[in-house]
Formats: sequence, C-alpha cells, structure tokens
Amino acid sequence: MSVNLMKWLKNPQPLKPLYSVIGTEAFFISKIKTSFIKNMFKEKGTKDFNYNELSAGEASIEDILNLYETLPLLVARRLLFCHGADKFSDRDWEKLRSVLSSPNEHVVLVCFFKKKDSRKKHFKFLKDKAFELTAQALKAWELGPWLDFISQQEGLEFSYEGKTLFQQLVGTNLMEIQMEIKKIKQYKEKGRISQKDVLACTSRLKIDSVFDLTTAIGNKNMIQALNFLAKLLEQNQNEIGALALLARHIRILSRLKEGKKQNLNQAQLAHKAGVSPYF
Repeated sequence: MSVNLMKWLKNPQPLKPLYSVIGTEAFFISKIKTSFIKNMFKEKGTKDFNYNELSAGEASIEDILNLYETLPLLVARRLLFCHGADKFSDRDWEKLRSVLSSPNEHVVLVCFFKKKDSRKKHFKFLKDKAFELTAQALKAWELGPWLDFISQQEGLEFSYEGKTLFQQLVGTNLMEIQMEIKKIKQYKEKGRISQKDVLACTSRLKIDSVFDLTTAIGNKNMIQALNFLAKLLEQNQNEIGALALLARHIRILSRLKEGKKQNLNQAQLAHKAGVSPYF
C-alpha cells in the first residue's frame, strides 16, 4: 500500500510491521528514519537495546533474520532498518518472504530500495504486505507543499512572493532548502517570510554566478566568462552541470523573446518560459 509521505510524517501512527522506502533523496530518508526512532523510543535508553541498522551486502540474510526474530526489551517493538535491499538475491528474498508472510508483530522492519521494479516477485509480495513510502527527488513544480512543510516545522510561513523568490534562488535540493530556512529562522524567529527576508538571508552565489556567466558570454568577454565559470566550479558544479545551467538560461531567454513577439504579459511570459514571474 502506497502512503502519502507528508501525511505520514505528520502522523506516522499506528506503526505497521513492514515498510518499503523507495528512492535515494537524502532529506526524505533522514526524515523517515528520524520519525520511526522518535515515535518508537519515547523512553530514554530503550533505543540502545531495540534498534539495528544494517546494509545488504555487508550483513547476510541470516543476520537480518536473526535480528528480525529477536524479541524487544522494555518496549513493544524492535526497529530494524535494512538499507540496499535491492542487493538481496532471489534466494535471499525467498527466505525473507517465507518469514514475512506472517509478520512478527514485535518488530518494525523498514527496507530501503534505490528504485522500484514491479516485475520482480519481491515487489509484488511487498505490494500486498508492506506500506510503501516514496523518497524520490522532487521536480521543481512539486516543491511548494514541502517548502510549507519545512517552514512550518520551524514556526515560519512563506508569503506567496517570498516562496516564489526562495524557489528561484535556492533550487530543488531539499537539504539546501532546509539549511536556508534554518538561516531565515535565525534572522526571523516567527511569522511570514517575505521577499525582503529571503534576500537578506539566502545564499545567492549559484544564481548570481550563472547570470554573470551568461552576461559575460553575451558581451563576448572571455576573461570575465572564465572567471564566473571558475566560481561555479568552486561551488562543486561540474563542467556538464555548468553547461546545463548555461543552456537552460539561454533556452529561457529564447522562449521569453518569442513570447514578447506574441505580446504576452508578464504572467504569460513566465508560464511560457517555465519560470517564476520574478525571473
């Protein structure tokens, strides 16, 4: 059964015996793990005796099964994280399926997968037996609700203009988004986040550098262009990434130029180019 991740993070109870987590988005995986630990081990010291985190390939299927069959101590359930479950062989999954067909009510087993392949037997099995949480990277248009979720956890709320500007400046990396919102939290303890707040706190190095780069190229200033390219690479943008940023910028400008010929207004131009009106 697939579960809406945001709703689950807000209210993960009641816990089920078996979960599958699909995807590699570090922010989501961190939130999921923290949520399980927080909700299962409310008494101090109980986590030490009832929590294990293993990786397929490093731990054998027998190690997993032995821990799965171990009874909890001082709490109702044990928590077992199994990373890299994609690496288990078909034979390993046969052993797991035989045990998980009648789940141990005293254990919560969470299996992490990089991706989902519905053709494989174990995914067909998990579809019926496990609760599925998705931890895949988001597209730009999916970010809005998560910006609200992260900001609300910090006691903040974005204004429409503040959110639009923030998305344009920060991008889609959720770890970076969380870090930038925490910076705003230090600047402004509570209330609505305005455009002014975003500009006062948010790191703009990446977007400024790519605009500077495109401007220098447009002006045919080779020395400046190379300098701004070096800045991008210093921010851990690889060569292909820098080229992609440049191509995206030129593509957006091309669409805007075409839209202006059609006498489109600002909102229509932004929609045509796939950017916020701020751009």
